[in-house]
Amino acid sequence: MSGPMQDAAALAARLRQAAASDNVTPAGLAALVADVFAHCGVPRADAEIGAEVALWAQTHGSDSHGVVHLPLYTRGLLDGTIKSNPAISTTRPMPCSVVMDADHALGLVASRRAIDLAIEIAKTHGLGGVAVRNSSHFGAAGYYADHAAMHGLIGLAFTNASPAIAPTGGTEGLFGTNPIGVAFPMQNADPIVADMATAMVARSRIRHALAAGQKTIPEGWALDPSGRPTTDPTEAVKGSVLPIGGPKGYALSLMVEVLCSALSDGEPGFQVTYENVVNRPSNICHFFLALNPQGFAGTETYAARMSHIADMVAKAKPMAGAEPPRLPGARGHAVKRKVTAQGIAMFDNLRAALKNVAGMIESDAR
Repeated sequence: MSGPMQDAAALAARLRQAAASDNVTPAGLAALVADVFAHCGVPRADAEIGAEVALWAQTHGSDSHGVVHLPLYTRGLLDGTIKSNPAISTTRPMPCSVVMDADHALGLVASRRAIDLAIEIAKTHGLGGVAVRNSSHFGAAGYYADHAAMHGLIGLAFTNASPAIAPTGGTEGLFGTNPIGVAFPMQNADPIVADMATAMVARSRIRHALAAGQKTIPEGWALDPSGRPTTDPTEAVKGSVLPIGGPKGYALSLMVEVLCSALSDGEPGFQVTYENVVNRPSNICHFFLALNPQGFAGTETYAARMSHIADMVAKAKPMAGAEPPRLPGARGHAVKRKVTAQGIAMFDNLRAALKNVAGMIESDAR
């Protein structure tokens, strides 16, 4: 065995070795993910960006949106439904706005380019917005917002997704869980970061419950195909998931849909299906916005106001027997410090993902 087959075998062995371990370092896992992307034809610089984005969720306490999605990305890249060398293009109709055609790129990479462009525009013009079409799964929305905050800017990130949420009063899922990521820079402190879906639960959690043989799921998660509340995971996967806050969550999901697909002239969520399901590009859309405090009240005034808000939250009286209130993102920053020092604990879904990718790479090399 030599050449590509040998390389594939060696990479598969590394993936299985990582899966068999109890703990991996963030740097080690990032290098492994980057090598998988590079093996699939992604240019090395882009492969490392993709790995950085994928690891953000893993290192901020969101195990469901990190490297566990590596099989989805790998399958798409190997099949060509996600392009390893896309011809990403942009148009700039107005000074602060850009439309990007991702040409079915790896969403992690196209989205990093998009938020970088929004940041560049915002530094000059006060704000920058980039709408993206023809992309793919982009990982955690919080990464892109946090990335803007690291540049001293307020960041917002949105994406549409495959249908899961029914409009209030309807029975058919039309809109995705459509996450919202937002981050606010702080002076001499971690940024405030919020990353949330507009659904009560990701549909994947219901599928996992069903696969695990669970007979029930919590009340308030889902509706059956007739639009009635259900705790039966079999009925729930056929129906739709409930939005957060009832009609308000539905409105938020609709808002994200409009920002992503209507502004980019891309496919709406009810026409999106993931590559590994239909063996064609998913055509997911995103929207990114960066705001420069200097273009509003001014950077110093903004920083003083934010510090005052954070201080008031820290001083807020806690409920009896409860921990003091904390700012959004505080837990994630604490997790990052912990895994940086101690490594990332391996868990069943991550083990399965790494083994799955190992099998894909070996099969593709034969």
